[in-house]
Amino acid sequence: MMSGMTSAPESLIGLFDRAWTRTAARLAGLTDAEYLWEPVPDGWTIRPDESGRWRIDADGGGPAPDPVPVPTIAWRMGHVGLTFVDFGERLFNGRNITIDDVEFSGTADGGVAFLENAYRRHWREPLEKLTAEEWWCPGGPAFFGFAERPVFEVVLHVLDEFVHHTAEIGVLRDLYGKIAPVG
Repeated sequence: MMSGMTSAPESLIGLFDRAWTRTAARLAGLTDAEYLWEPVPDGWTIRPDESGRWRIDADGGGPAPDPVPVPTIAWRMGHVGLTFVDFGERLFNGRNITIDDVEFSGTADGGVAFLENAYRRHWREPLEKLTAEEWWCPGGPAFFGFAERPVFEVVLHVLDEFVHHTAEIGVLRDLYGKIAPVG
């Protein structure tokens, strides 16, 4: 490698960092009303169950319905955080989780804290510890369709989910400011 050039994994980690910085800035000042705002009826969100524990709608894996319900900001943040936790646990700790292993929050501040913790602790910090060789090893059976694909491609998939859903959060914040009911 030429002096001053970074490796593909270093570039990918840098892209995660830039996406996180943009996301954190976009979430600044998020209110509880925005967080739980349902822009259309029957969308996906997070909601308390009978015991008061906050649960995410329809994020247990498997095929999504057609058409997919429009998710709230809370659902999108929960989904991205769940992706960081789930893929991080599989990749770095060799264990699968269940939806019961994840605590979602019913408040914007709690949702932001959940997402940041999921990103930093479960994904970003361990990602940086991968060796040069580990990036190119197969993802393994815990990754189903990605089992034979290199870890690098698993990480690209997580980046795609992260950027895709956090961009949608930005759009929903813009819409909320223009069309949400006042009151």
